[in-house]
Amino acid sequence: MRIQENIKNIPGFPDDALLLDANNQELTQHGTDDFPFACYMDRYRGTFFPWHWHDELEFGWVDQGTLNVAVNERRHTLEAGSGFFVNSGVLHSYTGMGSAVCLVPNIVFHPALIYGTQKSVFWSRYMRPILGSATLSHAIFSQKIPWQREALEHIRTAYALGCAGEPGFELKVRNQLSDLMLLIFTNCSNSISAQNDPIPQEINRIRRMIDFIECHYTEPITLAQIAEAAAVSERECLRCFRHVIGQSPKQYVLDRRIRRAYSQLLHSNCSLSEIGEACGFQSQSYFIKMFRRAAGMSPGEFRRGQRSQK
Repeated sequence: MRIQENIKNIPGFPDDALLLDANNQELTQHGTDDFPFACYMDRYRGTFFPWHWHDELEFGWVDQGTLNVAVNERRHTLEAGSGFFVNSGVLHSYTGMGSAVCLVPNIVFHPALIYGTQKSVFWSRYMRPILGSATLSHAIFSQKIPWQREALEHIRTAYALGCAGEPGFELKVRNQLSDLMLLIFTNCSNSISAQNDPIPQEINRIRRMIDFIECHYTEPITLAQIAEAAAVSERECLRCFRHVIGQSPKQYVLDRRIRRAYSQLLHSNCSLSEIGEACGFQSQSYFIKMFRRAAGMSPGEFRRGQRSQK
C-alpha cells in the first residue's frame, strides 16, 4: 500500500483538494472496495483541512509541530506525541498552528473492515454502540495515560504495516484495528450509548446550513437564506456558526470562495475576472481585495509565484 500525502503548505489558505459532495461528505475513497483502509501523511504550514465528514473512522497523531483539532463545537490543541480519534459521520477540521511544518500521520478505514456484516456479534456488541453514539464524537490520546498510550501504539503499528504493504499486512492491520476499537469500547463506555442516538439538533442545523452554502456559494446568498436552510432565525444561525464553527456565516462563505479561487488559480488558465465570478465574487476589485486580505498578495501575484516554483 502506498502512503498518500495531503500537502497543505500555502500560508493563509485551506486546501481545496479535499473532494466533498453537496452535503460536505468527503468523496475520497479510502483504500479499496476489498480493503477499505488508507494511510496518509498530512503536512500543514499555517493551513487547515476544511470542515467535512465521512463514514470512515479516522485515527492519527501529531509527529511534529502543533495541530488544532476541531470536532463539532470542541477544540483541542495537540502537541507532538498526542493523537486523536474521530467517529463516523462527525463534522471535523484540522489546522496547523504557527508557521512551522506540522506532520500528522493518520489512518482512515471503514468500520465494516472490523465487523464484516451487521449480522455479526462484532457489529451488535461492539461497533454499533460506538458508531451510534452521539456522545462519542471523538477522543484525544495522551502518552501520559496508559490505555491511550497503548492506543497510539496500535495506530502507529497499523500505519507502518499499511505503508509497508508486505504479504499478509491486511490481516495484521485488521488485528491492530480490532485491538484499537476494543480499547475505545472498554475505556469510553461512559460516552457510549446503549442505543443509537439522534444527531444533536445544533449539529444537524449546522450540517444543513453548510450544505446550503456548499450548493450556493458561487451565487449571491444572504444570512436569511442560510438560516432558512435549517428553518431557524438569523440570530440562531449566527449563534450556531459561532458556537460550532467559530466564525460567522459571512466569513465562512468568504473562506469557501477564497478556497475555491485558490484552487482555480493553481489548476486553471481562466482569467482573474472569470475566476472571481465563478467563485461568487460580484466584482473583480472585490475579489482582489478579499484575496489580498487573506493571502497577503493579489491573485495574480499568487498565481505567478506558484507557477514559478514548478
